[in-house]
Amino acid sequence: MGAATQSRDNPLWLGLSLVETGAISEEQFASARECWRQNPGDGFSAVLEELGLADPQRLAALVARRHGLPEAALGAGRPDRAAARLLARERATRKCVVPFRQSGTVVDLAVADPAVYGLQHAARDLPGREPRLHVAPRADILGLIDEAWRDQPEKGGATELVEGLLREAVADGATDVHLEPRDLGLEVRQRVDGRLIHKRFLEQSVRDSVVQGAKIAGRMDISERRLPQDGQGSLAVGARRYRLRFSSLPAINGESIVIRIMDQQAGLRPFEEMDLFPADVTHLRRLIGLPSGLVYVTGPTGCGKTTLLHSMLNNLPAQDINGLKVIALEDPVEIRNPRLVVQIGVDEKIGRTFDELLRHVLRHDPDIVLVGETRDRPTADITLRAALTGHLCFSTLHTGDALGAVTRLADLGLDPLIFSCALRGIISQRLVRRPCGACRVPHPQQGPLLERFRGLLAADGIGPADARFFAAGTDRRCAECRGRGYRGRTAIVEVYPLSGLERLVAERAPHDAFLKQLHPRGCRCLFEDGVRKAALGLTTIEEVYGAVEEPPADLLVSAPT
Repeated sequence: MGAATQSRDNPLWLGLSLVETGAISEEQFASARECWRQNPGDGFSAVLEELGLADPQRLAALVARRHGLPEAALGAGRPDRAAARLLARERATRKCVVPFRQSGTVVDLAVADPAVYGLQHAARDLPGREPRLHVAPRADILGLIDEAWRDQPEKGGATELVEGLLREAVADGATDVHLEPRDLGLEVRQRVDGRLIHKRFLEQSVRDSVVQGAKIAGRMDISERRLPQDGQGSLAVGARRYRLRFSSLPAINGESIVIRIMDQQAGLRPFEEMDLFPADVTHLRRLIGLPSGLVYVTGPTGCGKTTLLHSMLNNLPAQDINGLKVIALEDPVEIRNPRLVVQIGVDEKIGRTFDELLRHVLRHDPDIVLVGETRDRPTADITLRAALTGHLCFSTLHTGDALGAVTRLADLGLDPLIFSCALRGIISQRLVRRPCGACRVPHPQQGPLLERFRGLLAADGIGPADARFFAAGTDRRCAECRGRGYRGRTAIVEVYPLSGLERLVAERAPHDAFLKQLHPRGCRCLFEDGVRKAALGLTTIEEVYGAVEEPPADLLVSAPT
């Protein structure tokens, strides 16, 4: 496929480029081409994205480079609704374009495909203005369109009010909405970056109807108010579809409702965008490249174990994933991973348990198996057998740290002598908040912190000139974090490859024995990783101490001075 084949006028150039780089196969390109021919007006990039054949950010970068246009970061800061509404919503959605900034007569527009919507279209739609084109992923553009035209229904039906609360929560980056009954009404709170934030009070007169609206949205029994219930639903915001998980609890003054918002594409990022240190990336790449074995991700509920597992699989080279059979068993399926062809939801009510499904999965000739959670002995047994018979298996465990997985597996009844032959690596992580880049301030204890952790930081090549601790800002008027002092989260991790340490696993050796072997490999514990990320401004030292305990000095890579 030469340059002539991939001329600017060829609508299939993007697919041909991906074939040449090995990102997709010739057969996948041919199938995508057939799908595109049924509706060519959407552009070939839309077909590739819908089929999950390429990462949206990568597609946007390729399109931008092809047309010599800059990329637009639509997620940075609050959207300019006035600019976005310069273009009719229907046309903006159909052509996947949105004005995102205006200054005088100059209007910046984000487009998914300049071949579908170019400067000539913009000049016609925005007379008297000077349009400038940028490229952005389709999901980001459609999400901004939805946000720009979103109106919160303060009045109207309870179902519409609940939907408005959910859309507001999505716009705020919340993971949960809490509807909590009070004597005088209903309190609405959101969980943002792991913390609950008050949003508003709803009057007593609408409390019961709003709760009923939430139960209708979650397809729960509205006549049952005495027993807890679970439900599920979905919400479309732009190009993204969010899965909703509802839970109701009867309280003394009414029903309490919690709605979990699960972004089915969230967190699937390249390792380079995950704030990981080079040694950790190297270890992770080796683990996902193994032909067989068992890898566990550990940590408490809500620490991002499942997201990390999906991100690891998503970082497999395209030529590898295209030739592998990957099957995931999850309860529930929270992330729709386009690179996983087969994702199966566990349903214990009808006997679809992890261990029962896994027995059938192994008959489907998988290369990689993801078991959402190892909860009991049967699941642990069959996962271990799969790893010992040539499959690469990933799963999660609830433990305090990575090395606690060895004890946990033994407690489940597995023989350490046997699982030491299959266990290839253990990973643990915690989520900590990032200080807001707009209002953060230098930490008042910068000097003492540098002195205390000088040896630890020096072990990773972080000298006094590179290290700078920050504290969360206190500007209540900050537009970026809305006065919270933090914006977004990052992960602190410990990645322990166990190759060559089988004897220590079989003997259930103490932590210090493992760490003496792991520290020279560049492995760091959660606390150590947290300190070095705090020293680089990715989080605060207060967040690190709030997430993990400081281990004894003799277990650190270098004792604090």
